[in-house]
Amino acid sequence: MEALSVREYRNNLAASFTKADNGEQVLIRRKNEIYALVKVGREDLMITPELQARIDKAREEIKSGKCVTGSFFFIND
Repeated sequence: MEALSVREYRNNLAASFTKADNGEQVLIRRKNEIYALVKVGREDLMITPELQARIDKAREEIKSGKCVTGSFFFIND
């Protein structure tokens, strides 16, 4: 599949979104990079119970001081 230029993409937004909705690959070329328009489902944006448990555990470790923090910097010679 050939990638659309940014101009072609802007001029055909509705058609591009329709193709992505139908599972077709939509590629957009910007300078020397290629990007893909991908439909993301609501389930892809949700925090799973497992992830929420990890977040809660990390918060508890921070509150109790069981974490390591630090500053990183580089010195140019």
